[in-house]
Order: sequence, then C-alpha cells, then structure tokens
Amino acid sequence: MSYEDTIEHLLDELGCLDLLLREHLGNRHEELPRSELGLADRLQSGASHTPPGSTQLVVPRRIRDEFDRYRGTIEEKRTDAVDAGVELRLQTLVDAFDLTRQHLDVLLLALFPDIDPAGAELFSELHNDASKQRPTVSLVADLFSTTPAAFLTATDLFGQGSPLSEYRLLVLEPPEGSGRAGSKLDYSLRVDDRIYAFLLDHGTVDVGLRSPSPAQSSGAAESFVTESTADATLDDLLVEDDTYSTLASLRDSDETARRLYFYGPQGSGPRRAAEALCEDETYLQIHLPTVLEAGVLDIVVREAALQARPVVLADADEVTKATTGGAQSLTSIIERFDPVVADVFLLGESAWTPAGTTRQVVDALVGFDRPTIPLRRRFWRTHADSLPDDLDAEHMASTFDLTLGQMESALAAANTLAGDDELTAEHVREGCRAQSSSQLAELAQHITPSVTREEVILRERTDQKLDQLQAHISNRGRIYDDWGFRDTDKSTGVVALFKGKPGTGKTMAAEALANEVGMHIYKIDLSSVVSKYIGETEENLEQIFKAAEQSNAILLFDEADSVFGDRAEVSDATDRYANAEVNYLLQRIETYDGVILLTTNYASNIDEAFTRRINHTIRFENPKEETRETIWEAAFPGGTPTDGIDAEWLAQFDLSGGEIASLAKRIAVEAASCGANSIQMKHAVRVLERDYRDSGRVVRKSEFEPYADALAEPAQESESRRRNRR
Repeated sequence: MSYEDTIEHLLDELGCLDLLLREHLGNRHEELPRSELGLADRLQSGASHTPPGSTQLVVPRRIRDEFDRYRGTIEEKRTDAVDAGVELRLQTLVDAFDLTRQHLDVLLLALFPDIDPAGAELFSELHNDASKQRPTVSLVADLFSTTPAAFLTATDLFGQGSPLSEYRLLVLEPPEGSGRAGSKLDYSLRVDDRIYAFLLDHGTVDVGLRSPSPAQSSGAAESFVTESTADATLDDLLVEDDTYSTLASLRDSDETARRLYFYGPQGSGPRRAAEALCEDETYLQIHLPTVLEAGVLDIVVREAALQARPVVLADADEVTKATTGGAQSLTSIIERFDPVVADVFLLGESAWTPAGTTRQVVDALVGFDRPTIPLRRRFWRTHADSLPDDLDAEHMASTFDLTLGQMESALAAANTLAGDDELTAEHVREGCRAQSSSQLAELAQHITPSVTREEVILRERTDQKLDQLQAHISNRGRIYDDWGFRDTDKSTGVVALFKGKPGTGKTMAAEALANEVGMHIYKIDLSSVVSKYIGETEENLEQIFKAAEQSNAILLFDEADSVFGDRAEVSDATDRYANAEVNYLLQRIETYDGVILLTTNYASNIDEAFTRRINHTIRFENPKEETRETIWEAAFPGGTPTDGIDAEWLAQFDLSGGEIASLAKRIAVEAASCGANSIQMKHAVRVLERDYRDSGRVVRKSEFEPYADALAEPAQESESRRRNRR
C-alpha cells in the first residue's frame, strides 16, 4: 500500500487533522486548552496524554487510538511511496528544511482552510468567530500545549529562528484593521503562496523570483532565479590537462550536494564547467549580488531547496569585495544553502579561500586560466572548416589573447560583420578586436593604422628587422610553447625599441606593423605619465598595464627616454623615487605578455638595464638617396596638379621621410600663395632654401643648380602673394 501522488498524501494528513479538530470542537470545555480559556483553566485541564511542557499535538483520549492508527497508516504509505520513488512534496519540505513532525503539523493547520472549505468553517467555530477562518498563533499554540510554559514553547514552532519562519514557509498576518499594533497572539497563519503552489504542483519557479520589482532590481539581472539548460560537456572546455582531470574526477564522483567554487577570467570556463558537472538537464542560475542587494536570499534558498536542482551562483566573488560592515561573508552565504540537496556552484573571477569557520564549506576550489597559445591554436584549428583559407591559426593564437567565450563571440561577430558577403580574415580579426577591453582608450590615444608595410619605405636593414619583429609576434606559440622558451623566459611578451631622429618613420612603422598583425595600437606619451608626486607615476603605469592586459593591443610608448633614462646616483629622496619608477617599469615590462613598442629620439639616454630586456632594437635612419626619390614621387597626392617636379634632384637632399612629407605640404602652400595653378620646381626650391636658412645652414646657390634662378621671386609672383594676403 503506497501513495500514488502528493495530493493523496496531503489529503490524508489533512483528514487526520480534521478528525482531531472536530473532536476538540465537540469537547471544547473538556479537553481543549482553547485560547478563550484562562491560564488557570489550562492548568486544571489534564485530560490529555501529552506530558506537560511537551510540544506534541494534544489528542483527546476518546480518539487517541483512532488518531494513532490514522497516523500509522499514513506513515506506512509514505514510507512505501518514498521507497518506490514517488515524489511526495510534503516529504520534500520536511527533508529540505529539516522540519519536525510538529513543524509539519503547524504547516498543515495553516494550509487546511486553503485546501478544504470545511477547514475554514472548523476554525471559525473553534474561534467562536465567523470572521476568523484561519488558525491564529494563540489557537495553534493551544493545540500543542496544556500548560502556560508549553503554550509559550509552542509559539517557538513558528517564531523567529524556526525553519517555518526562516525560510518563509509561513506568513503571519495581523487581524484586519489592527495594523501591526495588535497582539501577536491574534495573528493568523497562512502558508506562503509559493509553498502552496509547490504542494499543489503549480508552476516551476517562484513567479516572484522570475522578475524583480522595479524597486528591487538595479537592472543588473533580468531575474533573481533563471532556469537554464545544462548542455555543455567537459570536452567543450579549453583547459590544461590537470584542470580537465580535476573536473573529470568531480564529474565521476558519487558525492552529492557538493559546494564548488570555480573562478577565472570571464569566458575562461567556470560556467561551462558547472554545466558539464550538472547532474540534471537544467539548473537554477542566480546572480548573487542582485539577490543580496534585494534582500531575497532566504526565498532564493527556499526555491533552490524546493527545486532540488543544481544551483549556479554567478559573480559570487563580488561578495568578497564588499567593504561594508554589514556585508555577509561568502562562507555564511554558502552555509545558508544547506537545505539544497543538489550541487551548488559558485562562480567568480577572483580566487577565494574560505575563512572564519572550522567547517569545510567548499568541497573543491578550481581555478581557470586564460587559454595558453597552444590551446588557442587548437580552437582556431578546430574551427578551420568555417574560417577563411588564408587565416593562419598560429598567427591568430599568438596575436589575440582571448578566452574560449571571447573567441566564440569573435566568430559570431565576424559572421555578423560579413553579413551576406564571404567571410574574410579581416572580419575575423575585427571580431577578435571587438572582444578586447576598451578601458585602454581612456588612458591612451588609440591610433587607427592607415598605412601598410608596403607603403612605409625604409632602409633594407630596417625593413628586415621589422620582418623579424612581425614574425616574433605572429609565432609566439611556436617559439615559447612548441620550442620550450616559455621555460626560460618570464613572459611571452615582445618588447621592441624604435630609435631614430624625428621623421624617420618610427610611428608610421608601428602603425604598419599593427595593421599587418591585425592588432589595435595605443600610443602612450610617457612624458605625460610621469608625475612629480611620489608614487603617482607607478599608479599611472599600473592602470595602463592592467587595462592593456585585456586589450590585445600593441602599446606604443612614445618618448621612452623620459622614463627609461639612466638611473641617477642616489643623493636625495627625489633620486630614490625616480629610480623606483624605472625599476617598477622594468619589472612590469618583464612580466607583460603583450607587445610593447618604445620610440626614442635619444637612444644613448636609455638605461642599459632596460636595453637588456629589449627583444628587438631597430634603428630608423634617413632613407638612402634612391629611397628618397621614391618618397618624393609619392609625396604629392594623386589629385595634386604638378608640373615638372624633379624627384631625382630633390632626393639629393639628406632628409627623413617625415621631413619630405612636411616639405611637400609646405611646397603646396607656397604654390597656392603665389596664385599658381600647379606645383612646380621653383616652389620646391624656394621652400628648400628657406628650410636651410631656418636650420642655420649656409645657403650656397650652387647647391640649387640647375634651379638656382628660381630663388629670386619675380615681381608678378610677389604681387600675387600680396593679393593673397588681403
């Protein structure tokens, strides 16, 4: 003999209470210690078999045997049903919230009028008041007591500290019109709406938890509790072998109701690992900071206990960062989930160690790192069939330090960018750049590369060194992981120094390099980072490096000699702190895994200790004469009207590429100021001659042959220049 379902069990329990209440009603002056009787009357009423001070239901003698048989039958059927795997929701409440028989009786008394109209009538008669159709605190305490002490003890069954109160299984309501000022004994008991729905199998997740009220929600989460599908497997993760083995052991374990803390950068795998370890197909996802802010942790725990499904607490580490004195510790929050008989996963980005308790509150702490280059390479190779043929997995893995989640998002973004067009390597690179943090934009100048390597004309030796630098950036996985250099180096970072006088192409080469490898580039003016206030320079630099770690960008430190100059002999506090700044930056660069380019006009000023940490030193010099000719030929835009510009003659002047670009613009201004319709050699010669004079050089007419006659400006052009000034 067994129960078929929850309702059958529930009706039997209520039927037993109905028997008890009707007997008390018929013998109200004999054995019922009613709320209408005084304490003296209760003391004189000793007709019950319940010992004084006990909190058992008071059972009149006349029905005692029948009541005990009724309860005995219920217990037999309940046991058989549980053994047969039948879900009895009353039993779920008992198990989840550690309810005693007395707690269950109080809950059933409160539920009775909502299940059976006869229950409401019974309570009205017991109260001798037609308006009181629910049990009151006083009446329920009477049903459990025969003495004043027992009466007071009975109120503890649903008072503060009782599981009925702690988990909001019961609601105490004041009499109508009394507000909160009336006697607590007159408060009526009602089963919470969620518990009522649960017992009758109405709905799945508490409606009140699906959508926080505007007053409760800060907009950080759409709901307090969300039902999510656990569709991940461990093979979906991108983790090292030891992490995989740890997770596999947890997956294969027979232990239940575990408390597991998974932490790591966003998208590195904690959530996916939790899904892979979920025993059920669905789990409850909870945004812990929002729940705590709204003050609904109790009902969230209650819901999790009712569902008996795995729970994922997102952003759990935010609790450890709280600085307010009233903030709950993560340890105490975990302990609040004791009623939940399923696994509870706590997810965060930061590592955490339980403190303040001798109890083992967490069964495992598992950290997830950002995927290494070989793991990222595996990802890109796994998706090769859906990627452009010219997309190099080695290059993508070495260039973009992304988590698994970020790489998946990058592919989705790339397909969105492509739309109906064919997916290209640039779409994928742009998708990767979109996943990178934008915080660096607040601290540095973002440069949009506008030139390619082919457009930057440099000396052959300089060009070869740039090729080596580009290969280093694109093949870091092969160099550091496949060939073992990770074991000897502190980081996989690439540091290069571009040295040369202004205008030799250092910044342009940096832009072209960023364009080739597909990375963002941010320019940091070190002279503006350095502060006269002690400690501020280090703080400014730390902000930059912290933001850069998530940016997947090239850091271009301009005027590096302003910080990396020779360290001074320590003669005072100023020298000591200046040296500390250099030491800090040296240490930070040594451990940085990204790409750093430094430019300087004064290479001799760079501290020798720093030069030892540079992977590539590239000298930028003025281009050779044949290269300068090529630069002059390209100096004037395609739409510029030129007439007889002699690039070969102009190339004899030892100028940098930047100087040529600047002169070309000034030559155009000269032509316009003279009223000319095209740019001619006479305009170029005059500008060059002025540039010589401005630099303090002696001007020899012979140097400008065969265009020396152009140095004398005709009167007609002078008049045109005067007209243009008006």
